[in-house]
Amino acid sequence: MDRLKVFTFLTRSEIEEIATAVAERPFAREGQRKLAYEVTSLVHGVEATEKVIAASAALFGNGDLTALDKSTLQAATSELPSATVQVDALGIVDLLVASGLSESKSAARRTVGEGGAYVNNEKVLDPEAVISEDELLHGQYLLLRRGKKNLATVEVLVP
Repeated sequence: MDRLKVFTFLTRSEIEEIATAVAERPFAREGQRKLAYEVTSLVHGVEATEKVIAASAALFGNGDLTALDKSTLQAATSELPSATVQVDALGIVDLLVASGLSESKSAARRTVGEGGAYVNNEKVLDPEAVISEDELLHGQYLLLRRGKKNLATVEVLVP
């Protein structure tokens, strides 16, 4: 709680509330979250902080990917493995291989069959599934996920 006192402009009562919450549920990490929010807001502004929080939630399936503007989506995915493809048909197996999330088509089929493949946070259960142009974020991007934490982006160049 000392860092909240030093690095934020929170009132004493707000800090005491957070301290109580941390004591009751330390696993929720409310103190760390509040400190990160306050410092980031001071440095980058509240609007930028809110965009980053929304992007983070959306990337891991707890938010709406379609609600992210293009620049926020690009910034949030800039460090992820990525691929650029120019194809007429976007098969899930080929996309998983192109993105580097799967080493081979057979591994990609296994991932899909086991329920571990997601396109834009929607589970894909059919290894023969073809992604339509309507599913592209901002008309050109797909967010692929294998399992809970393995993410990649694909930029689709539509002929």
